[in-house]
Amino acid sequence: MVITETSFEPAFPEQHRSHLEDLACLVILRAGQLQTKLRPALMQELAGVTRLMHCYYSNLIEGQQTLVPDIEAALHNDFSAEPEKRDLQGLALAHLACQTWAAGYAGSPYAQEFLCELHNRFYSALPASLCTATTRSGAKVPLTPGVLRTSNVQVGTHVAPPFELLPGLMRNFRLRYESLELSTASKIVAVAASHHRLAWIHPFRDGNGRVVRLFSDTLLRQLGVDSGGLWSLSRGLAFERKEYYERLANADRARGASSADDGRGHLSERALREFCEFVLKVMLDQISFMDAVFEIETLADRIEQYVRREAGLGDNAARVFLLLREALYRGEFPRGDAGRVAGAGERTGRTALAAAVEAGLLKSLTPKSPVRLALPAKVLGAYFPRLFPPANFQH
Repeated sequence: MVITETSFEPAFPEQHRSHLEDLACLVILRAGQLQTKLRPALMQELAGVTRLMHCYYSNLIEGQQTLVPDIEAALHNDFSAEPEKRDLQGLALAHLACQTWAAGYAGSPYAQEFLCELHNRFYSALPASLCTATTRSGAKVPLTPGVLRTSNVQVGTHVAPPFELLPGLMRNFRLRYESLELSTASKIVAVAASHHRLAWIHPFRDGNGRVVRLFSDTLLRQLGVDSGGLWSLSRGLAFERKEYYERLANADRARGASSADDGRGHLSERALREFCEFVLKVMLDQISFMDAVFEIETLADRIEQYVRREAGLGDNAARVFLLLREALYRGEFPRGDAGRVAGAGERTGRTALAAAVEAGLLKSLTPKSPVRLALPAKVLGAYFPRLFPPANFQH
C-alpha cells in the first residue's frame, strides 16, 4: 500500500472485520424493530424529542449544558436575561437548525461542501461571543464559519495534519468512504471509522466535534438505521465521554511497526478497530435503551402517574388520561371521539379534550384536525425518565 501525505490508512479496520459487521447487522435488526413499535404521528413527536436529546448531549460532550426547558423557551423566542444562559440558548438553536437542515440533505455527507456548510450554518447562527476558536494558550480568536483551517493545530497529543494538506485530505476522505459497492453492514462500520478519521483530519479551526457528530447523525439517517429519528448516538457518547475521548485519542496513534496485528497503513489498525467496536456497541446500547423507554404499556403507566399526580387537572385527570392513552395507542384520533374515549357524553368529552389541549398534553395541526400526544419539556422527566439528567426538570 502506498502511503501519501493525504492518506489516513487504514480507512477501514480490516482484521476481524466480520465481528464488526455482525455488530452492524444487529444495529440494522434492532433499529428496524424499534421503528415498527410506534404509530407515525407519535413517531414524529418523539423524533422531535430525540432532536432535543442529540443537541443537548452533543453540546454536553463539549462541556456546555443548556437545560431542556431553556431550549424549549428559546424555540418560543423566550431568552434568558442572563448573558451566559442566553448565549447557551443561542448555541442550542444553532445546533437544532443544523440538524433540521441536515435531515433534508440528500447529497453525499462525505463531500467537503456538506461538511463546510454544516460548520457555516452552525457558527453563522451563533452569538458573536461563541463564534470563536481557542488557541493553545487559551486565548479566544474570531472564527470564520465554513472555512477550512489556515493554521496548524494540536489537540491534546494529536498534531493535526498540516493545513496545506486539507484539500487533498478532504478529497481522499470522500473517495475512500463513498462507495456503492459496500454492503449496508460495511457502511455502518464506515460510520464509526469515518467518525474518527474526520476528527483526525480536524478540518476546521474549532467546532470539529460537533460537525463530526452531526455528520455521523446524517450518515445513520441516510442508511435508514436511525429508526425514524428515535435514537441518538450523541447521548451514548456523552454517557461514555471519558472512554469516547480515550478511544478517539488511541486511534490517532501511528501503526505499531513491530506488530503484525496492527495493519499496513501508517495509523493503528487495531486502535481503529477498537474505536469502531466501541461506537457500534454504543449504537446498540442506545437503541436498546430507547426501545425500553418507548415500551407502550410502561409508557402509558408513566403518563397516567403524571396526569393524576402532577398535571394539576383536578376532576378532569382520569378522563384526560384516557384521551392521552388513546393518542398513545392510535397515534392520533378525531376530536369527535373524545366523549366515547373518555367514557362520557359529548359535552364532557369536549371539556376533557379542551383541558388536555390547554395543559399542552395533546396537540393538533389545526383547531379541527385530529389530536395527538404533545411532548413539552415539562412532561419529559416523567414520561421518559433517564432520557435527560434529572437536573433539567428540577424547579
